[in-house]
Formats: sequence, C-alpha cells, structure tokens
Amino acid sequence: MSAILNLLKLPYWVISPLTQAKSFKANPVIGSRILNLLGLHILRIILARASMHFRWMLLSPMMPKKYRAAFHRDGFVVIENFISADDVKTLNREVASHTGPVREMMQGNTATQRFLLDANTLKHAPRLTSICQSPTLKRYLNYTGAKIAAPLLYIQRIRNGLPGKPAQGDGTDPQKNMHSDTFHPCMKAWLFFEDVTEDMGPFTYVPGSNRLTIKRLKWEYNRSIKAAGMTDKYSEKGSLRASPEDLKEIGLPAPTGITAKAGTLVMANTNGFHGRGAATEGASRLELWAYSRHNPFNPFPGIFVPFAKAIKNKAMHVFWDRADKKAQKKNAKASWYLIDPSDMLGDLSDTGPKHP
Repeated sequence: MSAILNLLKLPYWVISPLTQAKSFKANPVIGSRILNLLGLHILRIILARASMHFRWMLLSPMMPKKYRAAFHRDGFVVIENFISADDVKTLNREVASHTGPVREMMQGNTATQRFLLDANTLKHAPRLTSICQSPTLKRYLNYTGAKIAAPLLYIQRIRNGLPGKPAQGDGTDPQKNMHSDTFHPCMKAWLFFEDVTEDMGPFTYVPGSNRLTIKRLKWEYNRSIKAAGMTDKYSEKGSLRASPEDLKEIGLPAPTGITAKAGTLVMANTNGFHGRGAATEGASRLELWAYSRHNPFNPFPGIFVPFAKAIKNKAMHVFWDRADKKAQKKNAKASWYLIDPSDMLGDLSDTGPKHP
C-alpha cells in the first residue's frame, strides 16, 4: 500500500521544487542527498531570491525609501508611533471584548494564543477594522511580503510559563532558538498593543542575516545534504536552526531583541534568523500579527482580488475544523486547539495586559 501511495505522490514530489514546499524529510526530492550535493537546495535559494528581488523592485513605490533600506539592510524595519496612544487604548478595549473562537498552541512552556481577524470578528471592532483596512499598512505589508495579496491577520498573545498549563516535551520553547522559517524571503509583522521590554520575550533578530552571502550559501549547502536525517524535527521540515556557533561561521552578529513602545510596527524577512527572546516566567505580549508567504518562484507581484481575503479566512476555519475532528477521533487535541476566550483575554484592561 505504501508503494502505491508513494507512486501517486511522485508527480507532486517531482514538481515540488518549483513551489514553496520546504520539508527535507517529507519530500524525497527536496531532501535527496544526491540532488542537494548537486546543488538543488542552493539553486532553489538563488532562483527564489532573484524572483523576490524583481517583485520588490516592482512594488518599491509602496514603501518609503528609508524603510525599504532598513528592511533590506537589517532584515527588519521598526516604525514607531504607527498608531497613536489613544488608538492603543481603544484597540485593547476592543480586543478584551472579543467573545469569538480563540486558539492556542503550546510549544515547550510557551503558549501562543490567537484569534483570526475575519469579517465576523471585525464587525464588532470598528477601530480594529480601520487599522486592518489602513491603506498604509496594506502597502507596507504588500511590499515586505513582495506580493499584492492580503496577508492573514490575527490578534496574538505570547504567554511565557503560563500558570496551570503543562509544558510540552522537555519544556523548552523551540521558537526561542534562532531559526529561518524557510529557504526564501517571506514576511511576518507585529503591531504592538503594549510596550515590549526585554523581560517580555521580545521578537529577536540577527541583523543582516536576511542577506544572501557566500558564507550563508555554504552553510545552507552543508545543512541541505544532511537535513533529511537530522534529529531536529524543525530543520528536517525546512526551518533550519542556527546555533551561536553557526552564526559565527556565517559571520553574523549576536541576535538583537527588538524592544518597542506600544503602537510600534515591526516587519521582518523571516528567511533571516530570528526567534523569541528569553522572558520572565508569566510575562506576555499582545499584538496584531500578520503573516505572508507565497510561491517564491513566481515573478508576478499579483493584483488586488477583493474576495481573496475572505477565501483565505474561510480556508483557515475549514483547516482548523478538520484538524479538530481528526484529533477527536484519536481522543487528542489538535495542534491549534480551542480555548475559552477568557484564557487569553481575561486579564486585559483599558491599558493592556497585566503582568505578574
């Protein structure tokens, strides 16, 4: 039976190097030691970069030059006072009043809690709606994501050492290890609804690790020829982890924690090495979180499609519902499982979360 299934999967495996597929372990073509010795992984990296830079060039009018320069130099751009202090207070009140579905994932001792900003949620949050529909925010996210496409938007809360929640595995949060999300540039963004200090586990980035250097290519090549057999499940799946020794080998500086005032917008190319910073037990941060990843080999930057966002949001709900049903059959919980909204929002006030 497995031989038949593998035969049916063969056409997908053959064309998958031309897609955003990244798993070395799940895909015998992408993970082929012989093909990667011949340079398959490196070829994918270079072609994807060429396509992405072409799209960035076409979309350059969408973002001011100083922000573009920072984004490509450092791998991230920080825009302070993107929203006002009054906006922050209003947004916190709207978030605190949310009663719709909330999902959570535990990784080590860290809980990531989210709810999707779909039409049903936004109709109860006028100020949040206006932020999500901001032409400036849309342009910036389109540019950094190198695609005219509405990214998925969530309200997200990262909670470290959440009381009453059993830690997963050995209790270590894998997202606190420096890592690259995938082999090509992609975008994540955070609009902070509170001040983020060092003890709150700030978003952390290795400045300049977004740039494709000879040393980075050499490191990627060496990892690709053994990635399918590594014991690190995240690297096996194409999200390569980088130790402090790896960063030195590539010639990169130490990671930088991006502390920020409430109302700050941060956008990053998560092909660069990044992660969550170390945090005080019980600390959390609240933010609007955006995510955008597309086929990196398509040089066409896209066009605005009015109903595309609704389709994406519906697809996420369908995905979650199916995952819930599959987990229930196994008497287990899905990776992203439903929680009571009060577990995420119960301690919010007019000025934001209360920290222990």
